[in-house]
Amino acid sequence: MVAILVILTVLVALGIDSLVLSYRTRHATRPEHAPVPMHAPEPPQGIFVDDAHAWLRIAGDGRLRVGVDDFLTQALGPVQKVEVPEPGTTVERGDPLFKLTVNGRTLAIPSPASGEIVSANDRSLRDPATIQTDPYGAGWIVSLFTRNHQAAISPLLIGSEATRFLRSEFQRFADFLTPVGSSAAVPVMADGGLPGAGAAASLPADAWDRFVKEFVPAGPAKS
Repeated sequence: MVAILVILTVLVALGIDSLVLSYRTRHATRPEHAPVPMHAPEPPQGIFVDDAHAWLRIAGDGRLRVGVDDFLTQALGPVQKVEVPEPGTTVERGDPLFKLTVNGRTLAIPSPASGEIVSANDRSLRDPATIQTDPYGAGWIVSLFTRNHQAAISPLLIGSEATRFLRSEFQRFADFLTPVGSSAAVPVMADGGLPGAGAAASLPADAWDRFVKEFVPAGPAKS
């Protein structure tokens, strides 16, 4: 009889523990929007990359198709709005070419080449998310006309040089976030310290200003 009571007591205790564990599991606090880690940039073949993170490709009709590289699109996160000057506007390399709005902030992207604006990509204007999901394809932003293609591409990086540059920028961005992350809630992944997508747009105002100056420099190229 005593043995039966002991067995019943153990079974009741196990049942209570199971119910408590189930309740805690159902009501545990979970992060609603865990950041997605950035991945190493990988520009495709035929893409010329500028140090201010615009890219260009020479289209079949000779125009320069321009967009934003995959390092910057990941660092910025979702784009809410794109502003492009009117066709016929002329720009010099390093001049503001178009503006992106991210997290309520506006960022001017310097032109990677001198030329005349011919057209904007209606798809990117209507659905700015395309800039992040397909930065080198459907997410291109503007096309330029230039009379000197060699002058346009000579300061830019292509192939393995472009890949090395973007990956060094990726590492530099992770290092840039380290002191900021100690005092601000920016998306940095715990595993390996990888930056979270959209980390730049989540920076406090002073750190955002430093990010723009260091990673998206206006005017003549740094190198």
